[in-house]
Amino acid sequence: MQIEWVIMSTTRSLALAVLLACCGATTTGCYAEAVPPPAYDYGYSPMYYNGAIVYYDGVGRPYYYGPGGVVWIPRESPYYVGYVNHWHAYGPAYRGWYARRGYAYRGYRGYRR
Repeated sequence: MQIEWVIMSTTRSLALAVLLACCGATTTGCYAEAVPPPAYDYGYSPMYYNGAIVYYDGVGRPYYYGPGGVVWIPRESPYYVGYVNHWHAYGPAYRGWYARRGYAYRGYRGYRR
């Protein structure tokens, strides 16, 4: 009687372990939605800084999203003036693009200078 209980218990444990292993192998993992690179959309085409999309605050100061969050582009950068001029030229289009699609690209890394 005791031996039968041990065998049944071991068989159930083994069956449970196999079931969990099979289910775990098919249901675990990361889900990442593929976001295509941003292009001309809603009347705006974004600029890049070292592969990251350049965003702007309310007064036109450029920044991008790095691994730790927001990184402001330094005024000393040779590209800073170009980014600011881009914002002055396309600010209204940028705001529309950001409101509809721009936020989705925060983690996008693509083109690099």
